[in-house]
Amino acid sequence: MSKKKKTIDREPMNIWNKYDFVMSGLGKKNKLLAKLKHFRKCLKWSKQRITRGYCDYDVWEMFSFLQTIIPDMLQTLKDTRMGSPSYLGENYTNEDGILVNDTCHEEWDKILDRMIFLWREVDEDTCLKKNPYDDAHTEAMREFRDMYGFLGAKLQTEKELEENKKRGGGCYVHFMDELPEYKEISDKYREEEKKLEEYRNSCKDEAFDMLKQYFFALWD
Repeated sequence: MSKKKKTIDREPMNIWNKYDFVMSGLGKKNKLLAKLKHFRKCLKWSKQRITRGYCDYDVWEMFSFLQTIIPDMLQTLKDTRMGSPSYLGENYTNEDGILVNDTCHEEWDKILDRMIFLWREVDEDTCLKKNPYDDAHTEAMREFRDMYGFLGAKLQTEKELEENKKRGGGCYVHFMDELPEYKEISDKYREEEKKLEEYRNSCKDEAFDMLKQYFFALWD
């Protein structure tokens, strides 16, 4: 039985995540020095988050930072809030003759739940919908790379190899969908990716519409 290769996930909200430390030394002659330099950057980014609320690290991939922090903040608001917007729900007179509105809480919960759900769906990593051909496509790519080399280097023609020499190096790129045996899985995977992108975009649009509608209610 083959063992699965353990992968390290990148955590956009954690400056000190293992993934970036591993990547900082990738391809470097002195990996220890590279990691020490990354350590110094982490100290700088930590200070920036403390003093201004965000750091350069967050700005470089702002969409990832926002699509993580917004639903997290919405969830915390829902879990810890003391009240709800008074314009939600319905006013009614209770048995003591007092005008009250406690139905606003349930309505606000549903609105916050919807916003949280949409923001989670925008993020490819937390989206509940997945490409059903992901595993098969990954396996096909691995097989293609093993048989034909990185970027299909072994599929280069004599003419392409000759042109490489004239240019002084490099190679022509060949993709697995160029071969009949991989075209079907490539097409199916690509079609599903288009559907997923359209779905996440529709979630993004609705999430921003709700953010606009309830923006000034996001306080407690």
